[in-house]
Amino acid sequence: MDSDIRVLKGSAIVYRVFDVGNEIDLAAAERLSPADGFLSGRLRLVSDTRKSIVIRNAPLQLNLAPEEIPLAGAEYKTEVSAKIWHYGVISIAFTLAMPEGISWRELVNLSAALEVNEEIEKAAARVRDRVAAHLAPVIIQPSNWDTAEDYVTWLVEKYEGASSPGEFLLKADVPALILAEHEHPLSESSRDVITQNALQYSRNDMAVIDWNSALLIEPAGSRETADVIEFCLTHLLEMRYYDALIEEKLDLLYDNIEKRKGGILSNFYANLGQDSGRRYIEFSEFLGRVENSLKTVGDFYLATVFRAAMREFRFADWRQTIDRKMDTLARISQLLDEEINTRRGQVMEAIVILLIALEIIPLAHEFWK
Repeated sequence: MDSDIRVLKGSAIVYRVFDVGNEIDLAAAERLSPADGFLSGRLRLVSDTRKSIVIRNAPLQLNLAPEEIPLAGAEYKTEVSAKIWHYGVISIAFTLAMPEGISWRELVNLSAALEVNEEIEKAAARVRDRVAAHLAPVIIQPSNWDTAEDYVTWLVEKYEGASSPGEFLLKADVPALILAEHEHPLSESSRDVITQNALQYSRNDMAVIDWNSALLIEPAGSRETADVIEFCLTHLLEMRYYDALIEEKLDLLYDNIEKRKGGILSNFYANLGQDSGRRYIEFSEFLGRVENSLKTVGDFYLATVFRAAMREFRFADWRQTIDRKMDTLARISQLLDEEINTRRGQVMEAIVILLIALEIIPLAHEFWK
């Protein structure tokens, strides 16, 4: 690849996304007394011919104190922000300014360093705890799920060595940056899988979206395409969260079937079935929010970005997996419920027979006198 490609102005946006509860009351959150470093407002996308799009129940934005992150032998002062989503998610963004004139090879090395940087994880955990504590009064059914979704968006505003984004894609090793692969050259097939996802609205911009990270060429420095990818990332985390919940319910069910917990007259399995039904309703409502959360009013570019991110994040596969587990959980719970009802019926029949016998025996005794 051509080593003449240099980025004159750009940034890396490093995301960590956490689930902190079932729901967050954003209106109440806006009324909270501001803490140090918390400047809040709602996310709004500019309405023009390119980006006429509406996010329902737009998230609350918080601008936080900067963090010093050691990376690749240097200290990077990062801007830190967070978005609070009404479905119980906090997405944290660390924005690192690229060194002016950084070569493409140096940028790929920086990408690889980000992949293994533990300081980002520690900083993200600190910010999450701080924001969650601030929002504690307005978080409904808090969650202690520690799993986070991570992502990196590379935002390039100015570059040299190519005359257009199309030429940039041909000269720069974009797949190596996106996959953080700085040691081994990628095969042509691996490269093609990534470069075929390039999207363009105008001649001067470009978006290359993959499951691990994305490259955005935005001469105006707009972060709206990055915001849409972040929006999609929060939904991916929720898919994973509900998948983990259902898996936990299945494991609990299998364990207690093996142990025969509760006995014939126990309500354990009935309660588990009711809980499973509630989870199914919650997940169905969540899918409805996903499908209705983005509405295009004019141009469809950002909606195309959203669909491309959904495809790369394997939303369809996650949904099929969750649906299959939910069906398994429902069938097993139903069978156990039927078995419990059958056994209870048998017990009731035995009790009725016993009561009848208790009535007949005295009569028979009197008769045989």
